[in-house]
Amino acid sequence: MPEYKGRTAMRRDAREGSVSLEIRQVRLEDRGQYRCQVQIGNLTREGTVTLQVAAPSPGKISSSAMALAVILPFLGLLIMAGVCLIWKQKRSKENLLYEQVVEVENLLSDHAKEKGRLHKVLKTLRNELKLKRAAANSGWRRARLHFVAVTLDPDTAHPKLMLSEDRRRVKLGERKQPVPDGPQRFDFVVSVLGAEYFTAGCHYWEVFVGDKTKWALGVCSESVGRKGKVTATPANGHWLVRQSSEKKYEALTSPQTILRLKEPPQCVGVFLDYEAGVISFYNVTSRSHIFTFTHSFSGPLRPFFEPCLHDGGKNTAPLIICSELQKSEPSTVPKPEEKGHANGDMAMKVDPSLLPPQAPELSPLRDMILPWPSDIGPALQGLKVPSF
Repeated sequence: MPEYKGRTAMRRDAREGSVSLEIRQVRLEDRGQYRCQVQIGNLTREGTVTLQVAAPSPGKISSSAMALAVILPFLGLLIMAGVCLIWKQKRSKENLLYEQVVEVENLLSDHAKEKGRLHKVLKTLRNELKLKRAAANSGWRRARLHFVAVTLDPDTAHPKLMLSEDRRRVKLGERKQPVPDGPQRFDFVVSVLGAEYFTAGCHYWEVFVGDKTKWALGVCSESVGRKGKVTATPANGHWLVRQSSEKKYEALTSPQTILRLKEPPQCVGVFLDYEAGVISFYNVTSRSHIFTFTHSFSGPLRPFFEPCLHDGGKNTAPLIICSELQKSEPSTVPKPEEKGHANGDMAMKVDPSLLPPQAPELSPLRDMILPWPSDIGPALQGLKVPSF
């Protein structure tokens, strides 16, 4: 039979007298019954054999095959894990980028809304500022209707202060003057009071400060202490505004109020409304409001002037009380020269053409006045120069 060709052989064992059939390379389809018949002469023998073929057993696996069998699935798992990790990272980056884009878009949207809101607020503030400036300008103009010609009281002046003959200028001298030490005289603060007493009504005066680096102006109670160091606050009867350095201005409240002025004043207006309990300060140069004190007054009030110390030679110019209302533009005045009298005269070098006519007998210091160069005249226009 073809399917057994090359796989069968007869085996004879003469000693045992047996004959056997050998089938090699047994296959699953070789299973079944086999009948063997042997005839020798008249002698016949036969036998039946049932061949059962079990499933083929696995062959021996090599170590390299076993290694591959273990490594390949592990590598597959690693590759799958790596792919998943890369995908997750990419997805995470995409999500993060998306979140950042959304956040930026939200910020831009919020910024646009905030910008719009700020524009509205800015517009409102500008309108309010215009109204306040208009009100301040109106208040300043109304205050000027109550102008009074204030003068200085030499009996209150600190011994180092020098007053002009017309008592409208005051500056700090080099040394104390031999003056009587009365109870009204300041002996520590280099200040002087106005000669006027205010117990009612509205009063306004202007003081030229020019380019001074330090000064203090305002109103004080007649009862303020004159001896020793006194803290200038409303509680102590002082309502003052001062310049404490070249660009620093303060209202002497408690604590002090820093004033941020858009333009430094060269001329300061002081307005007192006694019944309303108001003391207001104005920058005459820019026609703007500086500060307002409110208080319920009782007793006489007086103008207060403090030219302050020399500040290394930068603050030697006098405070000048204006004898008439000043124009609301910057003005310049010449620096005065001292004449050695206690709280007395200061000879001013001014162009004589700017001085009002005077009778010779009323001007004992006229011969001391020296003319300024001709180009100083225009700079003095608009400022009332007191006569000596």
